[in-house]
Amino acid sequence: MNSTRVRLWDAERHSSYVRDRDGALEKRVDVREGTSVARDIDAIWPTLASDERAALEYLLLTGAKSCVARCSEDLLSRLVSKGLLIWPPGVRPVLTDDLITTFLIPPALLTALDARRDLLLPPNGEREQAIHDAAKRFGDQFTPLITAETPDPFTSAPL
Repeated sequence: MNSTRVRLWDAERHSSYVRDRDGALEKRVDVREGTSVARDIDAIWPTLASDERAALEYLLLTGAKSCVARCSEDLLSRLVSKGLLIWPPGVRPVLTDDLITTFLIPPALLTALDARRDLLLPPNGEREQAIHDAAKRFGDQFTPLITAETPDPFTSAPL
């Protein structure tokens, strides 16, 4: 019996698969590291709502790389959707409204914001008052985790 077989996998499909896979991996690494957002921060910063800027300023003022809040926190979820914060690996906003998790500033974005610290934050003499005001404003929404208390989840060794 002589029949023609339809090939389900060929060189063209393989190269398309590899391109799609590599593109998805690059995008995932970019989101985790925050490189594209860090590169465009000067254009992104003015477009942020005032509460979004204030939340990021609060984290910078306290020296926090991350904060703790409910997964359903609207302010932080908006920052996640814009790539300015990320959830730790394995956390996704599916059926987690009542759960508490950490929100992390991507490493490249933290470096970019830290380089602009003097432009974004109040002068040194006013920083303590700014921290106090921000703590009152955001105290019921999220709690910053000070850098010395939290290991970097991207560079720390697994337990």
